[in-house]
Amino acid sequence: MKCDVYFNLHKKLYSIRPCEGPQKGKVIAHCDSVILDSVVFRVSEASRQRVLKTKQKNVHATARGILRHALGKDFTFAIDESDSSHIKNNGKRLTYCPYRSGSFQTIESDTYQDIKTAKSVLLDTSGNKIAVE
Repeated sequence: MKCDVYFNLHKKLYSIRPCEGPQKGKVIAHCDSVILDSVVFRVSEASRQRVLKTKQKNVHATARGILRHALGKDFTFAIDESDSSHIKNNGKRLTYCPYRSGSFQTIESDTYQDIKTAKSVLLDTSGNKIAVE
């Protein structure tokens, strides 16, 4: 299932919103851990500019990909964490800050590099945002 995933600042969890099917566009779950494949990182520049102007965050940056694993208090999807350790060991840490850049970025030492796509991404509330390019 193709989904948009973003960090929900109020719940401190990742929100999952399908891009297809009967629940398209509606949040179906809030999860602690999510693994996506074939990921495209998306940022709405108009909404980002609103954040810069008003200094109030809104949902304008998502990771869109094929949902492979999601685990939350009331939601479990396709438990396949087999590549979780592979992603952690071989991936690059990610960040997104609307005040620094209009793109998701990889973090290496103290340098940041824009990233648009990734083969796989692990997102979890313990602070891990890791992508394998």
